[in-house]
Amino acid sequence: MGINDRNGYWGPPTSSIDWCEDNYVVSRYIAEFFNSFSSFAMILLGEAACYSIDRLQASMARNSQATAPATPSLFRFKIAFRTITVVGIGSFLFHATLLHHMQMLDELPMLYSVLALFFCLIESRFGPQPTWFPVLLTIHGVLVTYLVAFTSGNTQFYSFHGSFGSLEIATLFLVYKVYRARKGEYPDVKRAFEVGIGLYALAVMVWMTDLNFCEKPLLAWLPVASGYDNLKLESKSWIVKDLYLHAWWHTFVSMGLYLLSTVIMLDGLIVQGWRPKIEMKAGGWLPIVTVMGIDNRTASKKND
Repeated sequence: MGINDRNGYWGPPTSSIDWCEDNYVVSRYIAEFFNSFSSFAMILLGEAACYSIDRLQASMARNSQATAPATPSLFRFKIAFRTITVVGIGSFLFHATLLHHMQMLDELPMLYSVLALFFCLIESRFGPQPTWFPVLLTIHGVLVTYLVAFTSGNTQFYSFHGSFGSLEIATLFLVYKVYRARKGEYPDVKRAFEVGIGLYALAVMVWMTDLNFCEKPLLAWLPVASGYDNLKLESKSWIVKDLYLHAWWHTFVSMGLYLLSTVIMLDGLIVQGWRPKIEMKAGGWLPIVTVMGIDNRTASKKND
């Protein structure tokens, strides 16, 4: 873990974990500088998606026709992307302070985000759900919030990771089912899923490396005979910590989650009778969802 004996504005860490990056190196007001500011990747992508959803909703309303399916509400997708923004804000506050209550602002929005995405997928895959289903998800969120915020030790750890991990696996499985069902007819779904799941997997590997090998020499895996000594690097000169991998985790997981959430939104629009596509904005760096019109096959079935 990071060196935490430096004096900083927020005092000694009270969070349950202190990440690999050394504390208060760049500023006495920011505990983990790179981990903090890399959290803006989540904020920027979450807000870019919400802005594009607002424009898409207005465009769909203007272009609706009498034979079209009713213009769907995109509110649940906006909530899902907005929770990504909230995760980014909480992550910044947590890494900047390393305080326990700020850690809750990082971890709990992660739970709310996966709950929102899970609900969107269930609605798209299995149709509109009875009122009790979102109520049940809300009760689950409230219960886990209480257990995470007001307990400690193993109870807190297993409450959060058990709930978040199981929902994460279920959500990824359902997104994979969307990919299998749509990849032939909708190449945008195929590309978004494949790139998104690749970035998500890379992010997890980076996170695990940072967590478990923080103080390991970067070139420790090279045999001495391979010329490692000739690089004139002492074993402790360059270590995993120097790569700021948790900051890269923020970047990769933000991009992967954004693309996988985009797959969920594409599927939701297809189910509701539209022909969505991805357009690249911001110089080709930002994929956003638009619609080409109504899928007449779906619309005619709904009008029969």
